Amino acid sequence: MARIRRARSARALAATAPLLTVAALLLSSGCTSPAPTPRVEASDSPHRKLYTPESLLGMPKSMSRELVDAAQSQLDQLKREVGQPTSAVGWAYGGETPDADMVYISGASGTVADPAGTVDRALRPYRIKQVGKVDAGQLGGEARCGQGHAEDGSYLTACGWADKETVGVVAFVSSRPQGDRTADFLAVRGDLERPAG
Repeated sequence: MARIRRARSARALAATAPLLTVAALLLSSGCTSPAPTPRVEASDSPHRKLYTPESLLGMPKSMSRELVDAAQSQLDQLKREVGQPTSAVGWAYGGETPDADMVYISGASGTVADPAGTVDRALRPYRIKQVGKVDAGQLGGEARCGQGHAEDGSYLTACGWADKETVGVVAFVSSRPQGDRTADFLAVRGDLERPAG
């Protein structure tokens, strides 16, 4: 279990200021129109659920309440996309230094009636442009990524996926320009999804 740091120095707090700005952006973007609730058939039982591992891409879970709240700000919308959710996750990883990368994850499992429409709606709150289809990997479904900037000028890449059982978004935030993050997105998605039961 990760240990929570009880006290932080002024330098550590200053280092997280740009990340808190990104967190504010993610929290403020939560005001979106509600997604239509899909019809869920009783015989549709999901075979996969979502989990939060202790680390992603070598980055530990963040213990910052503000950053975790930002990751969880889209959960209500994602839960509506799956009818009756069987799991839901939202967490932030990394950000231990001023220029460290951050990864925000949010997702839900259940039954997804319209994967293509769902992934489009899941990415709508993020300030990204030129959203394009990307490889969804071995788990299949629909996947899209786009890039943009956070309010503080940080570089943002947001990738979303939806299949018949899960929907989620992986947002990469960095102080440096980002290239293609598809491989990282697929690695994160693979770490989040596990067989149910």
